[in-house]
Amino acid sequence: MTRPTASRRKGMASRVVVIGEHARAGLRSSLVSSFTHLGWHVDTVDWGPWQPAWLAAAAFRVPRLGASFRRWLRGRIRALAALGPADLVVVLKGAMIDRPTIELARDQLCAPVVCWNPDSPFDEAISNRGAGIPRAVAAYDCYVTWAQDVAAQLRSLNDHVVVIPFGWDPAIHRPTPGRGIAKDRIVFVGSATPERIALLGSIAHLHPMVFGNRWPAIEGIEVRPPVYGEEMSSIVGEARWNLNLLRRQNARSHNMRTFELPGAGGNQVAPATPDHRTFLGHDSRTILYDSTNDLPDILETDPATFPSRRQDLLVGHTYVDRVMALLEMLDLPVANVHVRPHESGSGPRRSSCASS
Repeated sequence: MTRPTASRRKGMASRVVVIGEHARAGLRSSLVSSFTHLGWHVDTVDWGPWQPAWLAAAAFRVPRLGASFRRWLRGRIRALAALGPADLVVVLKGAMIDRPTIELARDQLCAPVVCWNPDSPFDEAISNRGAGIPRAVAAYDCYVTWAQDVAAQLRSLNDHVVVIPFGWDPAIHRPTPGRGIAKDRIVFVGSATPERIALLGSIAHLHPMVFGNRWPAIEGIEVRPPVYGEEMSSIVGEARWNLNLLRRQNARSHNMRTFELPGAGGNQVAPATPDHRTFLGHDSRTILYDSTNDLPDILETDPATFPSRRQDLLVGHTYVDRVMALLEMLDLPVANVHVRPHESGSGPRRSSCASS
């Protein structure tokens, strides 16, 4: 008989296994701290960056070349299963992971396997659509995305897709004293794309600062290395305006900066998407634009003349709130209190493990 899940065993804390890359100030860190805050026991598997790097790069284009990486992951899953069952497995993005590996995690750990993907597997970037990511979508018990338009595409592959917006992690992005690096400057934090290069070039006469990778030299623009966490917070908090320039995959919704910038006390200028109108439409320190032609006039305004930001702007939008939403959708215990799962055929699929 299969082993019971942890939440069905009296006196044991709910247990989640989180598989994903430990990126600096990244989504995995926020989810792990949120589960921990809610009283869950968290086991993590560092999944990426993979070595050797040349083989990983090749596997993004030819997924079968990642077989050695998957063998290692299956070994880690078996080792974690030897410690006992889990209530939930969360996979971040899912690069290099195939259906047999997902099934192994479900069977060995006696838990539903959820993919929480902060990117679209239909995006043109090989880092988002490569490494077998789209091929494995159907194998997950539940698939989490941030946007309705991405969810609509995913539902052609998996019926169990849920939309959970990005959020704010106050432990990572909070008001932080600046050091004068970007005081009263126009700032953009993010990697270069052709669209971003063109847009920043169009306002070069305003001498913006850019912090990110892959930026070419552009006259009038000061380019610096990427910044994260507390350092990023100190920079965006002292900037005059922070540009939030959405990638194509986010163009109809929002991105992580949507919440990070106000969380760090920064003034934000962002496209007027439906999500931005919902989340930021009442923020006195955010300006939403309908046309990039309006940017020069907007960026020359002084946000110091605007009313102070509402203190409750991000209430209900932390990653603890987002994790709680997922747990409620899965009928799993929130705050380490056992709640008997509803006996229903609807909603995300469950592990087939049964109680003894």
